[in-house]
Amino acid sequence: MRGRGIIGLIVIVVVVAAIYGYFTAVSPITNYVKEGLDLKGGVHVVLQATKPATHADMQKAETIIAYRANKLGISEPSIQLQGSNQIIVDLAGVKNQQQAIKMIGQTAQLEFKGPNGKVILTGKDLTSASAALDQSQGPIVNLQFNAEGTKLFAAATKQYIGQVISIYLDNSLIEAPKVDSVIPNGQAMISGGFSSLTQAQQTADLLNSGALPIPMRIIDAQTVSPTLGQDSIHASAVAILIAMALIVLVMLGIYRYAGLIADIALAIYLLLVVGALVAFGAVLTLPGIAGIILSAAIAVDANVIIFARIRDELRAGRTLGAAIDHGFKNALRAIMDSNVSTVIAAAVLYYFGTGEVRGFAVTLIIGVLASFVTAVGVTRYLLRLSEDTMLVRNQKLFLG
Repeated sequence: MRGRGIIGLIVIVVVVAAIYGYFTAVSPITNYVKEGLDLKGGVHVVLQATKPATHADMQKAETIIAYRANKLGISEPSIQLQGSNQIIVDLAGVKNQQQAIKMIGQTAQLEFKGPNGKVILTGKDLTSASAALDQSQGPIVNLQFNAEGTKLFAAATKQYIGQVISIYLDNSLIEAPKVDSVIPNGQAMISGGFSSLTQAQQTADLLNSGALPIPMRIIDAQTVSPTLGQDSIHASAVAILIAMALIVLVMLGIYRYAGLIADIALAIYLLLVVGALVAFGAVLTLPGIAGIILSAAIAVDANVIIFARIRDELRAGRTLGAAIDHGFKNALRAIMDSNVSTVIAAAVLYYFGTGEVRGFAVTLIIGVLASFVTAVGVTRYLLRLSEDTMLVRNQKLFLG
């Protein structure tokens, strides 16, 4: 039994070390974890409605902005309502930051106006817009109207043959083509002097997303450089290494072999936390890293409570096996109370917070749950594996 326990313990340590080695040297874990704005760089924009807006208006605006962000190639944009008239947009990893800011904040109100300035059609009559490369006119945007728009456009082109129909986007004239014939199929084209196909595609994406239901203006726009993000990652990595090293040394110094068991459980805890972040597609931010470090401290605290209870049971004269069982049983309530209160506090932060505060709350909740599993499950299993070894039988070596 003693041999099996030692072999099992060695196997667990080797497997954990191999996993760490693989995700450090072979395939870095940063390839799997989605990094937030403060780590990866990108754009932070705050939009505010310029006139009174209903909650439905703001929700629709949020959906439209999310569509535009996805068209920019941002797979995990963070878009949140703030208050009654603001939307916060965080786009991590965006390449052309100024272009992204412009596209996110543009109202994108399309209007076709007759010679008298009367509005004939708007973007609401549009079914789709697509960019193309015309041999004679260069980059263009093809428009397709819905049934009602097709009727209106046909009537307008019939009425204004030989005259100009002007095309406006957000009150800016894009083009004013002359009508040569009736257009009954609901199709139109914007040539508009696009400098590239990419620019034409951006316009098409704006039109496909639809106009914002209420005009909005950008009240704050900040860009975070990738260099700053890399500096943050480096500083965070150093902070984590220092924190973990101190925890390992303190646990070994105070609790000897039991401290080593706690350190192994802590290593497994980190694997569980990072695995959960990857599985849930959570975005890691600097406050999120702080949440991981805090929950690591909570995990160690749970082990401290368990070891204190085991030590009390041993002093009361119980056998080692009984002391471990009663120690875990007596410590469970205190650990549960602490973890539940922390999860409730983190849930409140997530519900009322925004952006990075939510990132902190998510990682803290995941970390607390992982710490409970490792403290109550993994630590107990490792102690049971090594119960018959000399390291545990000798109380000085076991708990110091």
